Amino acid sequence: MARSTRWREVLRWRSRAIGWVREDAATLSIWTPVFIGLGVGVYFSLKTEPTFFVGVAGLVISFVLLAVMPKYRSACAALMMASLGFAAADWRTEQVATPVLDRDIGIRAIEGRIYSVERSAKRERLVIDVHSIARVDPADTPKRIRVTWRGERSTVAAGDDVTLRAGLSPPPPPAAPGSFDFARQLYFQSIGAVGFAVTTPISTQDVDGSYFRARIENIRTGLTRRIIEAAPGQGGAIVAAVVTGKREAISEASRAALRDAGLAHLLAISGLHMGLATGLVFFAVRGLLAAIEPVAIRFPIKKCAAAAALLSGLVYLLLSGAAWSPRRAFIMTAVFFLAILFDRRAFSLRNVAIAASIILVTTPEALVHPGFQMSFAAVTALIAVFEWWNRVADPSRDFSLSARLKRYAAGLGVTDLVSSLATAPYALFHFNRVAVFSLPANILSMPLMGLWIMPAAVIGLLLTPFGLDGPAWVIAAKGVDVVLAIGAEVSSWPGAVSVTPQWPVAALIAITVGGLWFCLARSPLRLAGGLSIPAAALLVAAAPTPDLFVSASGKNIGVVGTIAGEQQIIPYSKRRDKFSIRVWNEVIGADPSKDTKITGPFGDCDDAGCARTVAGRRIAVINRSGALAEDCARADLVIAVYPVRKFDADACAAVLIDNWSVWKNGAHAVYFRGRDVVTKTVNDARGSRPWSDGGPKR
Repeated sequence: MARSTRWREVLRWRSRAIGWVREDAATLSIWTPVFIGLGVGVYFSLKTEPTFFVGVAGLVISFVLLAVMPKYRSACAALMMASLGFAAADWRTEQVATPVLDRDIGIRAIEGRIYSVERSAKRERLVIDVHSIARVDPADTPKRIRVTWRGERSTVAAGDDVTLRAGLSPPPPPAAPGSFDFARQLYFQSIGAVGFAVTTPISTQDVDGSYFRARIENIRTGLTRRIIEAAPGQGGAIVAAVVTGKREAISEASRAALRDAGLAHLLAISGLHMGLATGLVFFAVRGLLAAIEPVAIRFPIKKCAAAAALLSGLVYLLLSGAAWSPRRAFIMTAVFFLAILFDRRAFSLRNVAIAASIILVTTPEALVHPGFQMSFAAVTALIAVFEWWNRVADPSRDFSLSARLKRYAAGLGVTDLVSSLATAPYALFHFNRVAVFSLPANILSMPLMGLWIMPAAVIGLLLTPFGLDGPAWVIAAKGVDVVLAIGAEVSSWPGAVSVTPQWPVAALIAITVGGLWFCLARSPLRLAGGLSIPAAALLVAAAPTPDLFVSASGKNIGVVGTIAGEQQIIPYSKRRDKFSIRVWNEVIGADPSKDTKITGPFGDCDDAGCARTVAGRRIAVINRSGALAEDCARADLVIAVYPVRKFDADACAAVLIDNWSVWKNGAHAVYFRGRDVVTKTVNDARGSRPWSDGGPKR
């Protein structure tokens, strides 16, 4: 009898579990961007470029399976979405394809058209659509280049045809295996070379009036200058960044204060700014129309307000430069207002899924960018909590002023807490740091952003055509000054920033899958998503930290040591590869912003090089061939800051890294594991992709 009862209980739980699975399967539509992202992620994880037919074949196969196996339509639909993501990423790579320089080519004469200009007090950064580069074959000429000019300010503007001389080199590869790939980011902007101008850019033809993008770019530049002139100082510079997306006037001190206080998201035009700007227009237009009784009675004023907000979002998108980050914000916002126009719920996970799917199909490279990951992590978590709260909230709640203020304060705190928790793993993965006190900083700053800064900025934009915008920019800048003061205060608190060694990709994938399952699933099975947290923690704890780095130039080495009681990179040269040294500190979990003084030599040094012990293993750094044979016999690892002949390299008993190694394989990370010396290189991690080996080679 007892056995029969236990069996019935098992069957009951089995039936309940099957019901939960079916309940979650019924919400497959909100998982669409997850499967598209899976396909995109598989594409970017490959070490070699696939043929285009791989994604197409996946789409055809999944469609056929869907037709002949309707019982498994959910699995077939998931396969179809993953194939779509893979094909979209492959197609996008073809669309932006550009030749990429594979070596430094020195100073060359360049002719082209200005695509965009960013100006600060010390430099100009020009992106140029290239017409020709002296002594470079047209087939090998990048579509675009990015050059920096540090001399007397030029007068060139977007759309101008220009000539200049500049030293060009390939886009910079990662400074360490697994670190951020700037070359890949630039490739998807069709930029195949970077460098420094040595002559003033000279305009050979004024801006082409038919070049729409150039006209918008020059409007942005003029508006930026107008805002900064009306409100000098960092407040005006940040207001200009919020309005036009041009951040070159923001000082490093302001960036650091906002970053360490968890307010860096205020600098980039994101869903927050787009939502605030369009939301202000929506409520202002709706309130104005509601005040006109005949209009309020005869017309759907809510839809009229949504249409006005949608139009204002489009204008804001153009003013921001229409980079993919503002495009992402506009798509998300547009989906919400379109839902109002078509009598659908504005805030729902389904709308988030639509926005994410559009972005991943049109700009698949967004998947690997921290902005996309953090933005959608925050909005998905917030809407999931919002929907849960609507299900459990008391419909008869108090609507008095005091009750509303309490709910506003509670909602603000919950919003900041949820968004901070949702984005923290991505901040730790990409930046190796997280602002510990971001919650109080955001609770204090967000009301200022929503009730002071953005309203003044919107009013300023509306008054700009009439020349009456100056006071509005000053008011907005005063609000930013208060936010900067909050950021400076919070970032100065002891322990304001927590740093961590570089996370393995597997840890981020684990916590992403768990977080998505927790937010998107509907049955009690969603609680299983919480298991991703200990799983990710174990993966992070098990990930080894490098003991030594070699830069991509082959001219500098960094070993992990202790300075003033803290783990820090000790470089072979303090002057070379400074950016690489900063990245190495981030990889090992040291705070690169701390001014830790490095005293004493790199090791036991003489004219031939240096020797020191790292993790119990003897390493030698040599700068001339005369010391090679001796050091190869005594050391476990020999690093030569010059190219070693193959015969000498083969005769070396130690592990040898020389200039040939880094020129071929990129920057190195070295791990000492017992008696083994394990090396990982940038090119091992990147593989042979269009952005890493000179452009597409199908």
